[in-house]
Amino acid sequence: MNHPPAATAPADHLASPYAPQRRTGELHDWSGRRYAVGRPARELAGSARAVPAARAVAAVSAIGVLQFGYGATVPLLTAAHGWSPAAALLPFALWTLIQGGSARPIARLRERGLLSPARAITVGAPLCAAALAAVGLGSGLVGMLLAYGLVGGLGAGLVYHSGVHVVAAWYPERPTAPAVWAGAGFALGAAPLVAGLALAQTAHLAAAPWLGAVLACAVGAAGAGIRTPPPGWWPPETDPRDWALRRREPVACYDHSASQAWRSGALPGLHAVVALAGAAALVDLAVLPVLLAQHGIPPGSTAAALAVLVASSGLGRAAAGRWGERVGRRRFLVAALAAGAAARFGLVCAALTGSGGALVLMAVPAGVGGGCCYPLTRTLAQDFFGHRADADIPGLVYSAKAVGGIAGVGGAAALIALAPHAGPALCLAGAGAAGAGAAAVAARLRRPVPIRTLPL
Repeated sequence: MNHPPAATAPADHLASPYAPQRRTGELHDWSGRRYAVGRPARELAGSARAVPAARAVAAVSAIGVLQFGYGATVPLLTAAHGWSPAAALLPFALWTLIQGGSARPIARLRERGLLSPARAITVGAPLCAAALAAVGLGSGLVGMLLAYGLVGGLGAGLVYHSGVHVVAAWYPERPTAPAVWAGAGFALGAAPLVAGLALAQTAHLAAAPWLGAVLACAVGAAGAGIRTPPPGWWPPETDPRDWALRRREPVACYDHSASQAWRSGALPGLHAVVALAGAAALVDLAVLPVLLAQHGIPPGSTAAALAVLVASSGLGRAAAGRWGERVGRRRFLVAALAAGAAARFGLVCAALTGSGGALVLMAVPAGVGGGCCYPLTRTLAQDFFGHRADADIPGLVYSAKAVGGIAGVGGAAALIALAPHAGPALCLAGAGAAGAGAAAVAARLRRPVPIRTLPL
Protein backbone atom coordinates (compact mmCIF):
# COMPACT_ATOMS: atom_id res chain seq x y z
CA MET A 1 0.00 0.00 0.00
CA ASN A 2 1.43 3.34 -1.03
CA HIS A 3 1.47 6.11 1.56
CA PRO A 4 1.53 9.79 0.68
CA PRO A 5 4.88 11.46 1.29
CA ALA A 6 5.33 13.02 4.69
CA ALA A 7 4.70 16.72 4.89
CA THR A 8 7.85 18.76 4.94
CA ALA A 9 8.55 22.26 6.12
CA PRO A 10 8.25 24.82 3.33
CA ALA A 11 11.43 26.07 1.82
CA ASP A 12 12.73 29.35 3.18
CA HIS A 13 11.80 31.22 0.04
CA LEU A 14 8.23 29.87 0.26
CA ALA A 15 7.76 30.68 3.95
CA SER A 16 5.45 33.49 4.96
CA PRO A 17 7.41 36.72 4.78
CA TYR A 18 5.92 37.70 8.12
CA ALA A 19 6.67 34.47 9.98
CA PRO A 20 8.07 35.07 13.49
CA GLN A 21 11.68 34.20 12.82
CA ARG A 22 14.92 36.09 13.00
CA ARG A 23 16.34 37.19 9.68
CA THR A 24 19.31 39.25 8.70
CA GLY A 25 20.28 41.11 5.60
CA GLU A 26 18.19 43.50 3.57
CA LEU A 27 14.43 43.10 4.05
CA HIS A 28 11.49 44.89 2.44
CA ASP A 29 8.13 45.74 3.96
CA TRP A 30 4.74 46.06 2.25
CA SER A 31 5.62 49.47 0.78
CA GLY A 32 9.00 48.40 -0.62
CA ARG A 33 10.90 50.24 2.11
CA ARG A 34 14.30 48.64 2.76
CA TYR A 35 15.68 47.68 6.17
CA ALA A 36 19.27 46.62 6.81
CA VAL A 37 18.80 44.03 9.54
CA GLY A 38 22.34 43.66 10.77
CA ARG A 39 24.58 42.38 13.52
CA PRO A 40 23.48 42.65 17.14
CA ALA A 41 24.29 45.81 19.06
CA ARG A 42 26.79 43.99 21.28
CA GLU A 43 28.92 43.19 18.24
CA LEU A 44 28.71 46.75 16.89
CA ALA A 45 29.09 48.76 20.09
CA GLY A 46 30.69 46.22 22.42
CA SER A 47 27.74 46.58 24.79
CA ALA A 48 23.97 46.60 24.85
CA ARG A 49 22.54 49.41 22.75
CA ALA A 50 21.19 51.04 25.91
CA VAL A 51 24.75 52.02 26.86
CA PRO A 52 25.55 54.41 23.96
CA ALA A 53 21.97 55.70 24.13
CA ALA A 54 22.35 56.43 27.85
CA ARG A 55 25.65 58.20 27.24
CA ALA A 56 24.00 60.39 24.63
CA VAL A 57 21.15 61.22 27.01
CA ALA A 58 23.67 62.06 29.75
CA ALA A 59 25.46 64.50 27.44
CA VAL A 60 22.20 66.21 26.51
CA SER A 61 21.09 66.34 30.15
CA ALA A 62 24.26 68.16 31.16
CA ILE A 63 23.71 71.10 28.79
CA GLY A 64 20.03 71.68 29.62
CA VAL A 65 20.94 74.49 32.00
CA LEU A 66 21.92 76.64 29.01
CA GLN A 67 18.29 76.77 27.88
CA PHE A 68 16.29 76.28 31.05
CA GLY A 69 18.52 78.21 33.42
CA TYR A 70 19.18 81.43 31.53
CA GLY A 71 15.91 83.09 32.47
CA ALA A 72 16.64 82.57 36.17
CA THR A 73 19.97 84.41 35.75
CA VAL A 74 18.40 87.47 34.11
CA PRO A 75 17.65 89.21 37.46
CA LEU A 76 21.22 88.45 38.55
CA LEU A 77 22.70 89.84 35.33
CA THR A 78 20.66 93.02 35.54
CA ALA A 79 21.80 93.57 39.13
CA ALA A 80 25.45 92.74 38.41
CA HIS A 81 25.93 94.71 35.18
CA GLY A 82 23.21 97.33 35.25
CA TRP A 83 21.61 95.95 32.10
CA SER A 84 17.92 96.30 31.46
CA PRO A 85 15.92 93.05 31.41
CA ALA A 86 15.36 93.58 27.70
CA ALA A 87 19.12 93.78 27.03
CA ALA A 88 19.80 90.77 29.23
CA LEU A 89 17.41 88.66 27.11
CA LEU A 90 19.23 89.34 23.83
CA PRO A 91 21.98 86.67 24.29
CA PHE A 92 19.28 84.07 24.96
CA ALA A 93 17.37 85.11 21.84
CA LEU A 94 20.51 84.59 19.75
CA TRP A 95 21.17 81.28 21.54
CA THR A 96 17.75 79.92 20.56
CA LEU A 97 18.29 81.01 16.95
CA ILE A 98 21.63 79.19 16.66
CA GLN A 99 20.68 76.10 18.67
CA GLY A 100 17.43 75.53 16.80
CA GLY A 101 18.67 76.57 13.37
CA SER A 102 21.71 74.29 13.49
CA ALA A 103 19.59 71.11 13.42
CA ARG A 104 19.57 70.55 9.67
CA PRO A 105 23.17 71.66 8.88
CA ILE A 106 24.50 69.31 11.57
CA ALA A 107 22.37 66.49 10.18
CA ARG A 108 23.66 67.07 6.65
CA LEU A 109 27.29 67.08 7.80
CA ARG A 110 26.64 63.83 9.67
CA GLU A 111 25.00 62.25 6.61
CA ARG A 112 28.03 63.08 4.49
CA GLY A 113 30.42 61.54 7.00
CA LEU A 114 32.03 64.88 7.89
CA LEU A 115 30.86 65.09 11.51
CA SER A 116 30.33 61.97 13.59
CA PRO A 117 28.17 62.22 16.74
CA ALA A 118 31.19 61.48 18.95
CA ARG A 119 33.18 64.31 17.42
CA ALA A 120 30.21 66.69 17.49
CA ILE A 121 29.56 66.09 21.19
CA THR A 122 33.20 66.40 22.20
CA VAL A 123 33.58 69.62 20.16
CA GLY A 124 30.35 71.02 21.56
CA ALA A 125 31.38 70.44 25.19
CA PRO A 126 33.98 73.26 25.48
CA LEU A 127 31.73 75.59 23.48
CA CYS A 128 28.95 75.12 26.03
CA ALA A 129 31.48 75.67 28.81
CA ALA A 130 32.55 78.96 27.20
CA ALA A 131 28.95 80.15 27.33
CA LEU A 132 28.73 79.51 31.07
CA ALA A 133 32.12 81.11 31.64
CA ALA A 134 30.88 84.30 29.98
CA VAL A 135 28.03 84.51 32.49
CA GLY A 136 30.45 84.63 35.41
CA LEU A 137 33.35 86.61 33.99
CA GLY A 138 31.47 89.89 33.77
CA SER A 139 31.88 90.35 30.01
CA GLY A 140 29.94 93.15 28.35
CA LEU A 141 26.75 92.69 26.42
CA VAL A 142 28.58 92.23 23.11
CA GLY A 143 30.79 89.60 24.70
CA MET A 144 27.72 87.80 26.06
CA LEU A 145 26.10 87.86 22.63
CA LEU A 146 29.16 86.26 21.08
CA ALA A 147 30.05 83.82 23.85
CA TYR A 148 26.60 82.75 25.04
CA GLY A 149 24.46 83.38 21.99
CA LEU A 150 26.76 82.38 19.15
CA VAL A 151 29.36 80.02 20.66
CA GLY A 152 27.06 78.49 23.28
CA GLY A 153 24.19 78.12 20.82
CA LEU A 154 26.42 76.25 18.38
CA GLY A 155 27.83 74.05 21.14
CA ALA A 156 24.37 73.19 22.46
CA GLY A 157 23.20 72.41 18.92
CA LEU A 158 26.12 70.06 18.34
CA VAL A 159 25.48 68.17 21.58
CA TYR A 160 21.68 68.11 21.49
CA HIS A 161 21.11 67.15 17.85
CA SER A 162 23.89 64.56 17.88
CA GLY A 163 22.59 63.03 21.10
CA VAL A 164 19.09 62.72 19.70
CA HIS A 165 20.52 61.08 16.57
CA VAL A 166 22.46 58.49 18.60
CA VAL A 167 19.30 57.36 20.38
CA ALA A 168 17.34 57.33 17.11
CA ALA A 169 20.00 55.25 15.37
CA TRP A 170 20.05 52.58 18.08
CA TYR A 171 16.26 52.42 18.51
CA PRO A 172 14.75 52.70 15.01
CA GLU A 173 11.74 50.59 16.04
CA ARG A 174 10.79 53.11 18.77
CA PRO A 175 10.09 56.36 16.93
CA THR A 176 9.35 58.35 20.08
CA ALA A 177 12.48 57.23 21.95
CA PRO A 178 15.03 59.80 20.70
CA ALA A 179 13.13 62.98 21.48
CA VAL A 180 11.42 61.50 24.54
CA TRP A 181 14.54 60.24 26.35
CA ALA A 182 16.94 62.94 25.26
CA GLY A 183 14.33 65.68 25.56
CA ALA A 184 13.27 64.59 29.03
CA GLY A 185 16.89 64.52 30.16
CA PHE A 186 17.48 67.95 28.60
CA ALA A 187 14.89 69.46 30.95
CA LEU A 188 15.12 67.25 34.03
CA GLY A 189 18.89 67.60 34.24
CA ALA A 190 18.48 71.36 34.55
CA ALA A 191 15.64 71.44 37.11
CA PRO A 192 17.82 71.36 40.28
CA LEU A 193 20.17 74.03 38.91
CA VAL A 194 17.24 76.25 37.95
CA ALA A 195 15.94 76.13 41.52
CA GLY A 196 19.41 77.00 42.80
CA LEU A 197 19.74 79.92 40.39
CA ALA A 198 16.44 81.36 41.56
CA LEU A 199 17.82 81.40 45.13
CA ALA A 200 21.30 82.63 44.15
CA GLN A 201 22.84 86.02 44.84
CA THR A 202 24.80 88.18 42.43
CA ALA A 203 28.11 87.05 43.93
CA HIS A 204 27.28 83.47 43.00
CA LEU A 205 27.75 84.28 39.30
CA ALA A 206 31.48 83.83 39.89
CA ALA A 207 30.87 80.08 40.14
CA ALA A 208 29.60 79.89 36.53
CA PRO A 209 33.06 79.25 34.96
CA TRP A 210 33.64 76.36 37.38
CA LEU A 211 30.23 74.96 36.51
CA GLY A 212 31.22 75.26 32.85
CA ALA A 213 34.42 73.30 33.47
CA VAL A 214 32.46 70.50 35.16
CA LEU A 215 29.95 70.52 32.30
CA ALA A 216 32.71 70.25 29.67
CA CYS A 217 34.25 67.27 31.44
CA ALA A 218 30.91 65.50 31.85
CA VAL A 219 29.77 66.07 28.27
CA GLY A 220 33.17 65.22 26.81
CA ALA A 221 33.37 61.98 28.80
CA ALA A 222 29.85 60.99 27.74
CA GLY A 223 30.47 61.67 24.06
CA ALA A 224 34.05 60.46 23.60
CA GLY A 225 34.11 57.37 21.42
CA ILE A 226 30.36 56.99 21.38
CA ARG A 227 29.34 54.58 18.63
CA THR A 228 26.44 54.51 16.21
CA PRO A 229 25.28 51.62 14.01
CA PRO A 230 25.63 51.61 10.22
CA PRO A 231 23.09 53.72 8.28
CA GLY A 232 19.70 52.04 8.07
CA TRP A 233 20.56 49.48 10.75
CA TRP A 234 17.72 47.50 12.28
CA PRO A 235 18.06 45.29 15.39
CA PRO A 236 17.91 41.59 14.46
CA GLU A 237 15.61 40.72 17.37
CA THR A 238 12.74 42.70 15.79
CA ASP A 239 11.19 41.97 12.40
CA PRO A 240 10.75 45.32 10.63
CA ARG A 241 7.99 43.93 8.41
CA ASP A 242 5.79 43.22 11.42
CA TRP A 243 6.65 46.65 12.77
CA ALA A 244 5.59 48.27 9.50
CA LEU A 245 2.16 46.59 9.72
CA ARG A 246 1.23 48.10 13.09
CA ARG A 247 -2.32 49.43 13.14
CA ARG A 248 -1.97 52.20 15.69
CA GLU A 249 -0.13 55.21 14.25
CA PRO A 250 0.78 53.31 11.05
CA VAL A 251 3.93 54.09 9.13
CA ALA A 252 3.89 56.37 6.12
CA CYS A 253 2.95 54.79 2.81
CA TYR A 254 6.38 55.73 1.43
CA ASP A 255 9.38 57.83 2.35
CA HIS A 256 8.98 61.43 1.28
CA SER A 257 11.78 63.72 0.28
CA ALA A 258 11.91 67.11 1.98
CA SER A 259 10.40 68.82 -1.08
CA GLN A 260 7.56 66.29 -1.27
CA ALA A 261 6.85 66.75 2.43
CA TRP A 262 6.72 70.50 1.99
CA ARG A 263 4.39 70.36 -1.00
CA SER A 264 2.05 68.02 0.86
CA GLY A 265 1.05 70.85 3.19
CA ALA A 266 1.63 68.82 6.35
CA LEU A 267 5.25 69.93 6.84
CA PRO A 268 4.38 73.67 6.92
CA GLY A 269 1.76 72.81 9.54
CA LEU A 270 4.33 71.06 11.72
CA HIS A 271 6.64 74.04 11.23
CA ALA A 272 3.93 76.37 12.49
CA VAL A 273 3.22 74.19 15.53
CA VAL A 274 6.88 74.08 16.55
CA ALA A 275 7.41 77.80 15.95
CA LEU A 276 4.34 78.86 17.96
CA ALA A 277 4.70 76.31 20.77
CA GLY A 278 8.46 76.86 20.94
CA ALA A 279 8.00 80.62 21.19
CA ALA A 280 5.51 80.17 24.04
CA ALA A 281 7.74 77.77 25.97
CA LEU A 282 10.86 79.91 25.57
CA VAL A 283 9.00 83.04 26.68
CA ASP A 284 7.96 81.14 29.82
CA LEU A 285 11.60 80.42 30.63
CA ALA A 286 12.88 83.88 29.78
CA VAL A 287 10.16 86.19 31.11
CA LEU A 288 8.57 84.44 34.09
CA PRO A 289 11.60 85.08 36.37
CA VAL A 290 11.52 88.77 35.39
CA LEU A 291 7.80 89.01 36.10
CA LEU A 292 8.14 87.33 39.50
CA ALA A 293 11.06 89.54 40.51
CA GLN A 294 9.15 92.61 39.37
CA HIS A 295 6.20 91.79 41.65
CA GLY A 296 8.29 90.89 44.68
CA ILE A 297 7.50 87.16 44.77
CA PRO A 298 9.62 85.54 47.52
CA PRO A 299 12.71 83.65 46.27
CA GLY A 300 11.40 80.36 47.65
CA SER A 301 8.16 80.63 45.68
CA THR A 302 10.08 81.70 42.58
CA ALA A 303 12.45 78.74 42.88
CA ALA A 304 9.56 76.32 43.36
CA ALA A 305 7.61 77.68 40.38
CA LEU A 306 10.61 77.62 38.02
CA ALA A 307 11.73 74.16 39.13
CA VAL A 308 8.22 72.77 38.64
CA LEU A 309 7.96 74.47 35.22
CA VAL A 310 11.22 72.88 34.04
CA ALA A 311 10.54 69.48 35.62
CA SER A 312 7.06 69.41 34.10
CA SER A 313 8.58 70.13 30.71
CA GLY A 314 10.82 67.08 31.10
CA LEU A 315 8.06 64.86 32.43
CA GLY A 316 5.75 66.06 29.67
CA ARG A 317 8.28 64.93 27.08
CA ALA A 318 8.54 61.55 28.81
CA ALA A 319 4.75 61.18 28.97
CA ALA A 320 4.38 62.14 25.32
CA GLY A 321 5.74 58.78 24.19
CA ARG A 322 3.42 56.51 26.15
CA TRP A 323 0.26 58.61 26.12
CA GLY A 324 0.77 59.61 22.52
CA GLU A 325 0.68 55.93 21.61
CA ARG A 326 -2.45 55.31 23.70
CA VAL A 327 -4.67 58.23 22.73
CA GLY A 328 -3.06 59.25 19.44
CA ARG A 329 -0.14 61.59 19.01
CA ARG A 330 -2.03 64.44 17.40
CA ARG A 331 -4.84 64.30 19.96
CA PHE A 332 -2.44 64.32 22.89
CA LEU A 333 -0.47 67.18 21.33
CA VAL A 334 -3.58 69.31 20.89
CA ALA A 335 -4.76 68.70 24.46
CA ALA A 336 -1.34 69.47 25.97
CA LEU A 337 -0.88 72.64 23.93
CA ALA A 338 -4.36 73.91 24.82
CA ALA A 339 -3.84 73.21 28.53
CA GLY A 340 -0.47 74.94 28.45
CA ALA A 341 -1.95 77.98 26.72
CA ALA A 342 -4.64 78.37 29.38
CA ALA A 343 -2.08 77.88 32.16
CA ARG A 344 0.02 80.82 30.96
CA PHE A 345 -2.87 83.20 31.59
CA GLY A 346 -3.12 81.59 35.02
CA LEU A 347 0.58 82.28 35.61
CA VAL A 348 0.02 85.97 34.90
CA CYS A 349 -2.88 86.16 37.35
CA ALA A 350 -0.93 84.27 40.01
CA ALA A 351 2.08 86.57 39.63
CA LEU A 352 -0.06 89.72 39.79
CA THR A 353 -1.83 88.49 42.94
CA GLY A 354 1.33 87.09 44.56
CA SER A 355 -0.07 83.57 45.02
CA GLY A 356 2.83 81.15 45.29
CA GLY A 357 0.59 78.08 45.37
CA ALA A 358 -1.20 79.10 42.19
CA LEU A 359 2.15 79.73 40.51
CA VAL A 360 3.31 76.18 41.21
CA LEU A 361 -0.06 74.77 40.15
CA MET A 362 -0.14 76.65 36.84
CA ALA A 363 3.49 75.80 36.12
CA VAL A 364 2.62 72.12 35.69
CA PRO A 365 0.39 72.34 32.56
CA ALA A 366 2.50 75.21 31.20
CA GLY A 367 5.62 73.04 31.38
CA VAL A 368 3.90 69.97 29.92
CA GLY A 369 2.45 71.98 27.05
CA GLY A 370 5.81 73.51 26.23
CA GLY A 371 7.79 70.27 26.49
CA CYS A 372 5.68 67.69 24.66
CA CYS A 373 5.72 69.63 21.40
CA TYR A 374 9.21 68.53 20.33
CA PRO A 375 8.97 64.72 20.71
CA LEU A 376 5.45 64.56 19.27
CA THR A 377 6.16 66.71 16.23
CA ARG A 378 9.30 64.70 15.49
CA THR A 379 7.34 61.45 15.66
CA LEU A 380 4.44 62.86 13.66
CA ALA A 381 6.95 63.84 10.97
CA GLN A 382 8.08 60.21 10.78
CA ASP A 383 4.47 58.96 10.77
CA PHE A 384 3.57 61.36 7.97
CA PHE A 385 6.67 61.28 5.81
CA GLY A 386 8.57 58.06 6.62
CA HIS A 387 11.56 57.37 8.80
CA ARG A 388 14.33 56.84 6.28
CA ALA A 389 14.88 60.58 5.78
CA ASP A 390 15.07 61.03 9.54
CA ALA A 391 18.06 63.36 9.35
CA ASP A 392 16.37 65.71 6.92
CA ILE A 393 12.69 66.17 7.73
CA PRO A 394 12.77 66.04 11.57
CA GLY A 395 15.70 68.45 11.39
CA LEU A 396 13.58 70.77 9.27
CA VAL A 397 10.73 70.49 11.76
CA TYR A 398 12.94 71.20 14.77
CA SER A 399 14.59 74.15 13.01
CA ALA A 400 11.30 76.04 13.35
CA LYS A 401 12.32 76.46 17.00
CA ALA A 402 14.79 79.07 15.74
CA VAL A 403 11.90 81.11 14.33
CA GLY A 404 9.94 80.72 17.54
CA GLY A 405 12.93 81.63 19.66
CA ILE A 406 13.89 84.78 17.82
CA ALA A 407 10.26 85.89 17.53
CA GLY A 408 9.31 84.90 21.09
CA VAL A 409 12.37 85.89 23.11
CA GLY A 410 13.40 88.70 20.75
CA GLY A 411 9.84 90.02 20.66
CA ALA A 412 9.65 89.80 24.45
CA ALA A 413 12.85 91.83 24.76
CA ALA A 414 11.43 94.50 22.47
CA LEU A 415 8.12 94.63 24.32
CA ILE A 416 9.81 94.87 27.73
CA ALA A 417 12.02 97.68 26.41
CA LEU A 418 8.92 99.60 25.27
CA ALA A 419 6.84 98.87 28.39
CA PRO A 420 9.14 97.93 31.29
CA HIS A 421 6.35 97.58 33.85
CA ALA A 422 3.54 95.97 31.86
CA GLY A 423 5.80 94.21 29.35
CA PRO A 424 6.52 90.93 31.22
CA ALA A 425 2.83 90.27 31.91
CA LEU A 426 1.94 91.09 28.31
CA CYS A 427 4.67 88.75 27.09
CA LEU A 428 3.27 85.81 29.06
CA ALA A 429 -0.23 86.61 27.84
CA GLY A 430 1.14 86.65 24.31
CA ALA A 431 2.78 83.27 24.99
CA GLY A 432 -0.65 81.96 25.97
CA ALA A 433 -2.08 83.21 22.69
CA ALA A 434 0.80 81.59 20.76
CA GLY A 435 0.18 78.28 22.55
CA ALA A 436 -3.51 78.45 21.66
CA GLY A 437 -2.56 79.11 18.04
CA ALA A 438 -0.25 76.08 18.07
CA ALA A 439 -3.10 73.91 19.40
CA ALA A 440 -5.44 75.17 16.66
CA VAL A 441 -2.90 74.38 13.93
CA ALA A 442 -2.13 70.97 15.44
CA ALA A 443 -5.84 70.10 15.43
CA ARG A 444 -5.84 70.50 11.64
CA LEU A 445 -2.79 68.33 10.96
CA ARG A 446 -3.51 65.41 8.65
CA ARG A 447 -1.44 62.75 6.96
CA PRO A 448 -0.43 63.60 3.39
CA VAL A 449 -2.47 62.04 0.61
CA PRO A 450 -0.52 58.95 -0.56
CA ILE A 451 0.15 59.93 -4.17
CA ARG A 452 3.02 57.97 -5.67
CA THR A 453 3.06 60.12 -8.79
CA LEU A 454 4.88 62.95 -7.02
CA PRO A 455 8.36 63.29 -8.50
CA LEU A 456 10.97 61.59 -6.35
